[in-house]
Amino acid sequence: MRFKLLITTLLMLIFSPEYIQAQTPKDSLIQAVFSYKKDFKNILDSTMEPGTALYYNHLLDRFLKNDSTLSKYETLALMIGFTENSYYKPLEDMETEQEIFDLNMDGQYQEAFDQAVKYLQNHPLSLLVNREASFASQKISKFYQNQFIMDTAVMYQDSSIYFMALNDKLMEAMIYSGKGRTPENPIFSLGMADGEHFIPNVGYEIESKDTEWNRNGDFLEVITAIDNLTTKKFYFVIQHAKLKIDDDKADEIAEKNAKKKSKKKGSKEKQLKQKKTTALPKEEAPPTAPAQ
Repeated sequence: MRFKLLITTLLMLIFSPEYIQAQTPKDSLIQAVFSYKKDFKNILDSTMEPGTALYYNHLLDRFLKNDSTLSKYETLALMIGFTENSYYKPLEDMETEQEIFDLNMDGQYQEAFDQAVKYLQNHPLSLLVNREASFASQKISKFYQNQFIMDTAVMYQDSSIYFMALNDKLMEAMIYSGKGRTPENPIFSLGMADGEHFIPNVGYEIESKDTEWNRNGDFLEVITAIDNLTTKKFYFVIQHAKLKIDDDKADEIAEKNAKKKSKKKGSKEKQLKQKKTTALPKEEAPPTAPAQ
């Protein structure tokens, strides 16, 4: 009950105008409430200018240091700035992120962690992969705890805490960006599928997914979510991601994913086995500690 009350209070605080203003750094470009239509281009330009408060490299350095003073607005600006990064390739990114997610689902936690860390070097703002890196770290830490290799267990536990803190920063920036309950007030989504990762993170289940355009001409992902038998729609703006998409590449990836799903469809027995996996696979398991 206390925890539920705390979450409710936090969400009320996050969406209050006074809190938004308090969390906003002093800069002439910054508004008390973010508007994708009005603010996206100005913020993007500001992140590319070394002399501004929102300069991308400066904000990224603070983000990676898990700077507690980094505001939700600054994190949002950082996400917006990444849309002009040469590594930002929404369709390819979505595919790689899914592969890392699948490794964790298969119980291959060490491989998932290694791939996540490699991916985050060039995609530090990935909502899903920061979460998956945290999850994999936690599982690896438990493995070492069971082997009584405590130094390594603590190291991975620290990694789990670190990556989850970055995930939380990204979540909070998304919550700040819009309430997401109408097409004209959508939540900012850096990745094509970040809305699909956002929904479970706030305690909802996804019922269906769709896309549409709002009156401003922005492309949206629309997710119908369920919570305690209550159905709600959430809107996520992905216009910036759509502008980066090559239609031929999109068709190629869609075909590739369809083949993957077809191969997995008949492996029900394997899927049940995956769900029961709680430790590292034998071929990837670190050596056990010597007997004391």
